[in-house]
Amino acid sequence: MIHISSPAVNMNWNKNMEFWWIGNLFDSAVRFAVPLFLMLSGVTLLIKEYDLVDFYKRRFSRVLIPFLFWIVIYWIYRWVTLSAKLQPHEFPAILNWAIDLFLKEGVSKHFWYIYMIVFIYLIIPFMGNWLRKLNASAVSNLLLLWAVLTFLLKSTPLNMYSWSGDYGSKFLGYFLYSGYLILGYYLMKLRTNLPVIKLVAVIIFSLSLAVSAVLTFYLSTKSHKLDLTLYNYLSVNTIIQTISIFLIFKDSIIKNKIIGWITKTISDYSYGIYLVHIIVISFFFDRGIYWKFTYPLVSIPLLSLTVLVCSFVIIFVLRKIPFLKSISG
Repeated sequence: MIHISSPAVNMNWNKNMEFWWIGNLFDSAVRFAVPLFLMLSGVTLLIKEYDLVDFYKRRFSRVLIPFLFWIVIYWIYRWVTLSAKLQPHEFPAILNWAIDLFLKEGVSKHFWYIYMIVFIYLIIPFMGNWLRKLNASAVSNLLLLWAVLTFLLKSTPLNMYSWSGDYGSKFLGYFLYSGYLILGYYLMKLRTNLPVIKLVAVIIFSLSLAVSAVLTFYLSTKSHKLDLTLYNYLSVNTIIQTISIFLIFKDSIIKNKIIGWITKTISDYSYGIYLVHIIVISFFFDRGIYWKFTYPLVSIPLLSLTVLVCSFVIIFVLRKIPFLKSISG
């Protein structure tokens, strides 16, 4: 939904403000997405002790091999979709173009998350061993320090996409994002299943959505250009939104069998869905199928669902091919 609503935000500012507000509200409502992925990694991975060889073998076979497969697919897709005038054809030219694309965008911009999670996996066994020795008070103080750091460094530009230098800011970003793993680990241990806590979390989530949408409009109006500072995954507002959504669903039990099956199935295919979905969005966009194809209040959720289903079908089919079963995600 972020990748589908963002064009509505970028393309409508100072042009069609009704459509801009719709895109802004959708985008503001799902800023928790990437932080929540990281929190769930903290919940599931920081609680155990690992044999290092076994841990790295399991994680990197599940993450790195499909990732390398899709990097090649994206290189091919990006080359095929270039205009004939820009397409390199001789091998040295193709190689230079591929390297340049990696250095500028990491091949595809959504891969930044995979580069980061691979780095974080390297330190998870050591982070977990260290955290499990701390009491709850020490972990809460650590999280407070992390929140202060993210606030103090909020104006520091983080290079999350390209590999053309500035590695210090890239690894600073990885370090700051790893705080979400500790946050997930900490919140999972708290007793938070009281109805009043969930009610407060719903209210806070609603307020965080409103704050993101309204302040984005205010800051953009004030600076006379689109200012998406509040969208930042490390902004205080996004941290609060992520905590609230985590608490809303924490300890929830899905009793409906159909919803449970859908959730489990999407979970099983989620990595492949993430890897392929940008190609699906791009394919639709190039054919004029994006937020603009109908009223955005309808087009954004409908297209989000369509991209999800198409991405799932692609990975489902690839998994049926013997050679691709273990490398498609």
